[in-house]
Amino acid sequence: MVFKHNRKQHILAIVVAFFAAVPAICLPIGVRAGASAGLTVANAHAAVFGEDDEDDDVTIEDWALVGSDDEMEDSETGEDPDKTPGKKADNASANYDDIPKYYVYQSYDSFNRPNELIAPEYFAPDNSQLYAKTAAVLKAKPNNDSPSVASLHKGQPVTRVALGDTWSKVRTESGKEGFILTSYIQDTMVKVNSKFIVWCDTGSLTVRKEADSSAAKVTTVYKHARLYVTQIVGDKWYKITTASGKTGYVPKSYTTRKAPPTPTPTPTPRPTRKPTAKPAAKKTSKPSYGNVNKLPKITGKNGSSIVAIAQSMLGVKYKYAGCSRKGIDCSGLVKYCYAQIGIRVPHGATQIWKHSGVSVPRSSLQPGDVVCYSKGSICPHVAIYVGGNQVIHASDTKGMVCYGNIDMMKIKGYKRLIR
Repeated sequence: MVFKHNRKQHILAIVVAFFAAVPAICLPIGVRAGASAGLTVANAHAAVFGEDDEDDDVTIEDWALVGSDDEMEDSETGEDPDKTPGKKADNASANYDDIPKYYVYQSYDSFNRPNELIAPEYFAPDNSQLYAKTAAVLKAKPNNDSPSVASLHKGQPVTRVALGDTWSKVRTESGKEGFILTSYIQDTMVKVNSKFIVWCDTGSLTVRKEADSSAAKVTTVYKHARLYVTQIVGDKWYKITTASGKTGYVPKSYTTRKAPPTPTPTPTPRPTRKPTAKPAAKKTSKPSYGNVNKLPKITGKNGSSIVAIAQSMLGVKYKYAGCSRKGIDCSGLVKYCYAQIGIRVPHGATQIWKHSGVSVPRSSLQPGDVVCYSKGSICPHVAIYVGGNQVIHASDTKGMVCYGNIDMMKIKGYKRLIR
């Protein structure tokens, strides 16, 4: 009995030792083969129970794709480095069903003009130079029912200080502020085609290439020069054509629509001539006066018409042998003025003296008569009498058509060409 008892104990001891030794022996073998303990157990599980074929797809977690220690730290904190603010995932579909929706409706006043949707205190700040498209009224508030602050004329410049939805807050050059519909102003100067005459109202005036005081110079005109306006540009400029045909821009403030008055300075007394030793010779050289009744008479035209035409030529540059607004000399001025009413006059001072009109005494001198000056036996210069002992002539020394005193040179005589 003792032998049997010992035999069972030995067999039990051997079995227990075997099962205890097998895992201890297999674990080092698996590690040495490069397989983890978990993989070894998984393979053993598959060998006993078979593989699970329900899902063949392998899901790879984000943390398993980490390529560096820094990225691992981002993953550990729960932040995705690939997801930046405002970046939408490719496979995500936006859903805004839970966001409230609002509709804005534009309302209009009784004149079918839009009402402002934004409160003035929330207008966007601005500092733009703009111009009124048309005559308009500034309002105290951005609606047409509010009181008027000031009036704007077409082309008037304003500074926009704030911008709303349909209205703007603007400031005039005088400092008045108010509201105006944005559609009534624009960022370019308003240009209005026109046709009238102005005169230079300053000593000299520079004509510019553009409506800007820093623009290139075209030419210079002088006081009382006649300018033909073709366009009103904004609130401060005219586009003009000079008497010589040049086109450019001049400031309105240096011009006037009022024709220059005929100057009436104190006449220079004529020098007293001493009697010569041969008075008889002087008597023979005394001019004989003609019959003015034989002169042509044109209905609605007279000497004053000639003066008006001569005044329109003030400022035209002097040009020898010229006879147009591009350039003119003394006899050319007489020829040009009389040609406007249909009377032909030769081009040449001596020719006018010898062959045009009839001689008249100074005591009966009238506006429009021609004053002929003397230099020896010739007549070197002529001018048009305008009254008040003043003439208009093309002066080569001043380089343009201008006023002058009748006694500026020795006078040969006076000629009348029209009744």
